[in-house]
Amino acid sequence: MAAWMMQEPNVVATVGEFFDAGGVLMWPILGSSVVVVGLALERYLSLRRARVLPRVVVDAVEQVREGRADVIAAGILEAKAPGARVLAAGLRRRGRRLADVEKAMEDQMIKEQARLRGNIRGITLCAAIAPLLGLLGTVLGIADAFAAVEQTGLGNSDSSEALAAGIKSALYTTIFGLGVAIPATLVSAHLHARVRRLVLTVSDAVTPAVDRLAPAGTAGGAAAVAGGGAPAAPADVGDGGEGDGGDGDDEGQNAA
Repeated sequence: MAAWMMQEPNVVATVGEFFDAGGVLMWPILGSSVVVVGLALERYLSLRRARVLPRVVVDAVEQVREGRADVIAAGILEAKAPGARVLAAGLRRRGRRLADVEKAMEDQMIKEQARLRGNIRGITLCAAIAPLLGLLGTVLGIADAFAAVEQTGLGNSDSSEALAAGIKSALYTTIFGLGVAIPATLVSAHLHARVRRLVLTVSDAVTPAVDRLAPAGTAGGAAAVAGGGAPAAPADVGDGGEGDGGDGDDEGQNAA
């Protein structure tokens, strides 16, 4: 333990020298890393199933399926969870055609998906900017190194060593930029995958309530209930039913 504490100042000094040698552009890269950490923590705390689809929403869907939508309507309409807002969009269209209910819930789902991905865009942006800042720092550092050598010339070994040292220091910003960009890219990809899973979870949870929110007496609602609630079924089944009825009328007129 004592030996480790004695070595710790050397490690700090090495990191400090690395940071100082990189130049002024190390600071914005460091700022990007801080932003990435903050946004990632915020998203990981927000993208939890308990916050996106709380138990109260699952219970509300069961109440809707059992025909007791009035019991939970007030609470769901005031809820703030993404899953609750999707269900609330359907409750606001309760009693209308199935297509209207589905459209309202789909539109709300798109909005919630955009909200869930909101701060992930910031992480992706920092992942793209950090290596560019590092490359800019490297280019500027190399330019400074060549400018210094131009003043002294390459006729002696000291100039060659100075040029090599300048290029080495200039590469520090690229190393630091890539060190920020690679983890940020991985975190962004993982968060996007988590959003997709949560959206599918919410969709699967609220879909059983769709058919119960549309009245069975409407053409869309009746067709949806008869067809098992498949999203594409209402228009096809309804159109087919009207076509069959039209043929029957034509046959009846011909027979007459």
